[in-house]
Amino acid sequence: MTSYRAVIGLAGHVDHGKTLLIKALTGITTARAHEQAIGMTQDLGFAHFDDGQGNTIGVIDVPGHERYIRNMVAGLWSLDLVLLVIAADEGWMPMTGDHLRLLKAMGVPRLLVCINKCDLVSPDELAFLEDSLLERVMDESGMVPDIVSVSAKTGANMAALHAAIVRQLADLPASHAAREQSAPRLYVDRVFTANGTGTVLTGTLQQGSLKVGDKLRLYPADREVQVRSLQAYHQSVEEIGAVCRVAVGLKKVPHKEVARGHCLTSAAGQCEAATHLIVRLNGESLSAKALRTQEVEVALGSWHGRARFVPIKDSQLARLIFTSPIPCFFGQPLAIIRHGSSELLHGARIVWCGDIHPARRKALHTLLGELPDELEHHNPATLQLGLNGYVLASRFDQQPEQVTPLGDWLLDNHWLAQSRDQLLATLKSEPLSAAELATRFGIALQVTQALLQQLKSEQLVRLHHDKWQPGSGDSEDDLGEEAQLVLKVVRDQGKEGYEPGKLGPGGVELDPFVTRKLPIALQQGLQQKGALQKQLRNLARLKYLVQLDGPIYYDAELYNQMVAAVLAGQQVGDLIDMSSLKEITGLSRKYAIPFCLRMEMDGWVRREENERRVLRLPQTQDEMEPA
Repeated sequence: MTSYRAVIGLAGHVDHGKTLLIKALTGITTARAHEQAIGMTQDLGFAHFDDGQGNTIGVIDVPGHERYIRNMVAGLWSLDLVLLVIAADEGWMPMTGDHLRLLKAMGVPRLLVCINKCDLVSPDELAFLEDSLLERVMDESGMVPDIVSVSAKTGANMAALHAAIVRQLADLPASHAAREQSAPRLYVDRVFTANGTGTVLTGTLQQGSLKVGDKLRLYPADREVQVRSLQAYHQSVEEIGAVCRVAVGLKKVPHKEVARGHCLTSAAGQCEAATHLIVRLNGESLSAKALRTQEVEVALGSWHGRARFVPIKDSQLARLIFTSPIPCFFGQPLAIIRHGSSELLHGARIVWCGDIHPARRKALHTLLGELPDELEHHNPATLQLGLNGYVLASRFDQQPEQVTPLGDWLLDNHWLAQSRDQLLATLKSEPLSAAELATRFGIALQVTQALLQQLKSEQLVRLHHDKWQPGSGDSEDDLGEEAQLVLKVVRDQGKEGYEPGKLGPGGVELDPFVTRKLPIALQQGLQQKGALQKQLRNLARLKYLVQLDGPIYYDAELYNQMVAAVLAGQQVGDLIDMSSLKEITGLSRKYAIPFCLRMEMDGWVRREENERRVLRLPQTQDEMEPA
């Protein structure tokens, strides 16, 4: 038989013998000393046994009393099988029904009804109870369970119970490999500090695998942590796979920063830390109770707490709003419990993690209403694609239809055509930066940049002065990182121009590069002998800059604007005196003279003593470009 690991749990009414049943099955007493003293399980208990074929099966004992219903739910989220324990002498009790409804809400896949204390009733009474329980469980859950009658006290029929458990888990090996290959997922149910190890968290590894040294993510803080040590069923291990009870020692993580309900996974685990969820209520849970906003309690994974429940009209959807982020996953089952009681209001599945702008809610609700009944194999990235028009390509193993790959993204074909038209139409009326376009259209900046690069490759747009505009030609984003930085510094200097190596009072260098915080690689590149001068000369050759005597470098567009201002209203042959030129340009004599020399070199004017005679006037933008 193929090996596997599994975790099962026992649920049922208080005092129906769950803890004693676990001891008879595993030889381990899960109740703590104070719980034994009062005869009531208050928190989760843990045990394990060998199935006789070399496979270890973990066992979770959950509280039966309604006061500890939240602790009970914390043990249900990852189970492969639940034994619903019912005492033969008491039969079905109110908490039996509550537990059964919670099992279904939390998505437990397998159910085995175990009638305990069979030594306290006659064979006829036991046979009648078995028939009535089978019918009731089928009516309330839709499941057809096996039923085994035992006595944990006398040991009667325990071998049959053991065999029934192994039989129920027989199909696990078929899915075992796929579960281990998934991203790890472990909800924390206990946290403590161990000497020599530090912070240790325990929980059920529901999928994936862990090994010592792994770097993982801890949610809802979304912080990186590293596995220092691993234990499974009291044995130290270097690596362990799902499904298994695990104790994980973490490096340099304070005990107070981890709590029950936190989730350990990997960066690829697609865990969300959300304060807003949209859930799809189980069909059979719909009633008049679903039609009003109210405060409720929510249990998912090993987390539980309060939330505001807001039904969404004319749908099976509801919003849950929390005061602080909770770790959650698409498709995850959860239980919605009436605040202050043990009554299950709704079972539900998460279909959206995170808030959504009110203007987009209607479109999202429509998409959510089209989801299939089974969410296990549905990729939530399909929702992102339908809502936004784009999604990271890494979110799909196989590329869906009607999309276009663009860099790291997949773009819906209809959305792509529409967005291209919108960008081009907007840029024709107003040049904008990529960030301004992203904000205006509500598109992720990286996607906006990818779209602009696509349009640029088709010579439809170009980048000029950090703004995108229609047309072909040189585009500033084609310059290297160093060249772009040099260009920005020169532009920032405005009419003062940029003078390499300019010294101020006391010989202190006034070079703007000295005080600018640059990446180390750029600093090193520009500090190399002649590197800065080379960049400046190259930018002047490409007509991004204009070099005046000094040398002083000006932004080419600024220079052209100043030339146009000087020549405005002039005729060929007119004379311009230096005082008029300085007044028009706003330049001091120090900069006005090099500026006039450059105008002379470009053929705009000719010097005649202390005045300049106009030789030609600009007719088009092309004529403004310096020689």
